[in-house]
Amino acid sequence: MASIIAFGSLTAQPIQDNVIIPVSVTLNSILRMNVTSGGNIEFVVNTMDQYQNGIANTDRYSTTFTVAASLDFDVDLYAETNFIGSDDATHGMTIDNLGYSIEAAGVGGTGLAGTNWNLCGASADPSTVRAVTLSTYSIIESITGNGAGDITQNKFKIKWELGTNGGGGMTTQSLMSQNLASDRYTTNIFLVLSAQ
Repeated sequence: MASIIAFGSLTAQPIQDNVIIPVSVTLNSILRMNVTSGGNIEFVVNTMDQYQNGIANTDRYSTTFTVAASLDFDVDLYAETNFIGSDDATHGMTIDNLGYSIEAAGVGGTGLAGTNWNLCGASADPSTVRAVTLSTYSIIESITGNGAGDITQNKFKIKWELGTNGGGGMTTQSLMSQNLASDRYTTNIFLVLSAQ
């Protein structure tokens, strides 16, 4: 006797399951400044010519720094105080004896003034010597949407000079005519990096 097994038509039910995989992205702002050379500037006045005409900029009196930024940025510069004597704190020298100019790209950067940022203001010539002041002065302002970049793009050089009467608010008096006492005069210069 044979058994007959009848199979009806079978409909396969798909097996399905769902899982959720959350994906998130955290973008941390990057805003870093690094002095790569010239982090300590030391002017030594020891000739009559330097007393009368000051000390012009050379690489010895330059500060190179870089900025890595994931967003547009500004850099401001100011002095903490006027120069104060180290041997005798009653000795002083006004900060307007110290001047600076700024350049970019000429020190190996790929950024361009007028394209990525304005140096010392949109209409100013960054090679013009300016006096350091006790008030904050913007030396770099990103052009909206173009300032963010790595240290290859954002590389700058501040060129310092002392007692040159170079204009831009520097004192017109020579170091000699100021009748300054012999001393080692110091102050701190601040570079302040901030997001726009």
